[in-house]
Amino acid sequence: MRRYDPRAAPAPLLLLAGMISLQFGSAFAKTLFEQTGPAGATLLRLLFSAALLCLFSRPAIRLLRTHWRLLLPYGAVFTVMQFAFYEATSRLPLGVVVTLEFSGPLLLAALTSRRALDRLWVLLAAAGLLVLGGTRGLDDPVGLAAALLTGAALTGYILLGARVGRAVPGGAGLALGLSVAAVLALPTAPALGLPPLAVLTEPAVLAAALGVAVLTTVIPFSLEFAALRRLPPRVFAVLSTVEPVIAALVGLTLLGEHLSPLQWAAVLCVVGAAVGTGAGAASSAKAREADTGPDPGAAPDPVPGPAPVPGTSSAPSDRTSPKQNGVHQT
Repeated sequence: MRRYDPRAAPAPLLLLAGMISLQFGSAFAKTLFEQTGPAGATLLRLLFSAALLCLFSRPAIRLLRTHWRLLLPYGAVFTVMQFAFYEATSRLPLGVVVTLEFSGPLLLAALTSRRALDRLWVLLAAAGLLVLGGTRGLDDPVGLAAALLTGAALTGYILLGARVGRAVPGGAGLALGLSVAAVLALPTAPALGLPPLAVLTEPAVLAAALGVAVLTTVIPFSLEFAALRRLPPRVFAVLSTVEPVIAALVGLTLLGEHLSPLQWAAVLCVVGAAVGTGAGAASSAKAREADTGPDPGAAPDPVPGPAPVPGTSSAPSDRTSPKQNGVHQT
């Protein structure tokens, strides 16, 4: 009897499973908020995630000394992104927050594109974001501001993550960046409000936080890396635009977060804009290649290979791979 090889699973299915794991982990984190608050959940998630990735990838400390000018802002941006994301999800539905996150990467895609059609896609996304902001943000401006701050931090994280991925080999850059983020979170979390230490160190709370770290870090990284080895990055980017829909469905199923028909339409507007932007970028790249030939300095599309060790993904973040292509994870 042949043993089942997980590498035989279709690459889009691996990507889908990674996104579902990530959003399940985000929903699971919301159940911690009553005990730990958003700041406590963020702190525990960063500590466990950094520990797990360092355990798997075993980064050399000399890399931190060599690349600290790059890893310090990389970790700082990740810290801001995670605190803002959990603060936003503590106030707004998960699907709304993940959709609003797209504002940063979509704006980045529009600013770096020369195609007029991309401006139209951004206008479509802006309409969806305005609807979401008007229906869920005006009654909670702090939640709206936190979601938009997540999108802004995500944009910086994309740019820095791409540089870290080129400068630091394997998964070491991610592990070190998360370690920096965890260290920066230690003084930040108390300023944002923490429960007593006895609450944070309860076995049930620590077990739940470990589960969140696994669901939002180890599993998505491994599955996305496996998918990237068999999917061109531009296809990976377009497929990952379904994440706001997954987040909305997970929020509905696990947390009872109902969205109105108008809010669903807004989510789909943002998803459609992201798909249009990604498809336009892919067609432009093909046109340039047809005119000038392949870029000798460009990285080749991923090819099949052995399954990765968890935490050794070449992707710089838990949702960085698709974001680097102009779309969004948190």
